[in-house]
Amino acid sequence: MQRMTGQETGGRVPVFECVRQSWGFFLSSWREFLLAAAITGALSQLGVVLTLVQARAPEEQTMLGVTLLDLAAGAPALLASLMFTACVLRKVLHNEFRSPTGLSFGADELRLLGVTAALICIILPFLLLLFLVLTVAVLGRLADTPDQLNALLEDPEALSAALQTTLGPGGVAAFVLFVVIVFGAIIYTSVRLLMANAATIGERRMIVFQSWSWSRGNVTRVLAAAVLTALPVFLFESFLDGLRQSLLAGGLSGPGAIVMLNAVLAFLMSLASIPTITLGALLYKGLRPAEFVPK
Repeated sequence: MQRMTGQETGGRVPVFECVRQSWGFFLSSWREFLLAAAITGALSQLGVVLTLVQARAPEEQTMLGVTLLDLAAGAPALLASLMFTACVLRKVLHNEFRSPTGLSFGADELRLLGVTAALICIILPFLLLLFLVLTVAVLGRLADTPDQLNALLEDPEALSAALQTTLGPGGVAAFVLFVVIVFGAIIYTSVRLLMANAATIGERRMIVFQSWSWSRGNVTRVLAAAVLTALPVFLFESFLDGLRQSLLAGGLSGPGAIVMLNAVLAFLMSLASIPTITLGALLYKGLRPAEFVPK
C-alpha cells in the first residue's frame, strides 16, 4: 500500500483500498497459515480442559482459587492469539515466516503481550466506570435481591419499565447518553491505537502511545476501514456461533466433543482474523512518519 502522507494522497487514508488489500492478502495467503491457525485453535482449548479438570473437584475450590483458575484458563487462548497475530504481522511487514508453522514464542510475542497489557490498562477504567454506574447508581435501585435483578435482566421489557419508573424519562436519557459517551471514548481510543500491534512488530520494540498521533486527521477513515474490513468477519463469527448453539441444542454433548468443536471454531476464526490483522499492518506502513524514531 502506498504511503498515505504527502501530496499524492493528501494525507487521507484510502478506505476501500485498505479493505481491498487486507482481504486480498487473506485470499492470496490463507493456505500458508492453515497449520498456524490449527495449532492456535488447539492451544486455545487448553484452558477449557483445565476448567473441566477443576470442575471435578468443586469441594476443593476457594474464591481466590476459582479466580486464579479463571485467569489461568483464559491465558492459553490469549497467548495463542498473540502468537498467531505475530505470525501474520511478520509475514505482512517483513515477509518472514518461521518454519515450519510460522508460530513462535519469543521477543515479538512478549512485546505484543506488553502492548495488550497496556491497552487493557487504558480501556479498563472506562469499563469500570460503566460497571460502577450501572450496578450502583442504576441496577442497585431496581431490585432488592440478586434474584430480582437477574429476573429483570432476563426480561428486557420489565427492565425497561423498571428503568422508566425508577429513573424517569430524564434519568433514562441521561443514562443512555452516559453509555454512548463511554463507548464512544473506548472506540475512539481503540482507533487511535489500532496500529500498536503492527508498529510493535514492525519496529521490533514495544510501541503503544507513539502510534497515537499517526491517525491524526484520519480517525473516521481508519474507523471506516476497520468496520468494513471486520464486517464479514463479524457475520462469519455470528454464523459460527449460531452453528455451535445448534449443534449443542441438537444433542452434541460430552467434554471431548465440545472441546473439539470449540477448537475447530477457533481454528476458523483465527483464519478469519487475518484481514483485520493485516489492516493494522497496512495502516502502519502507510501512516508511519518517515522521521519516526522509536523511544
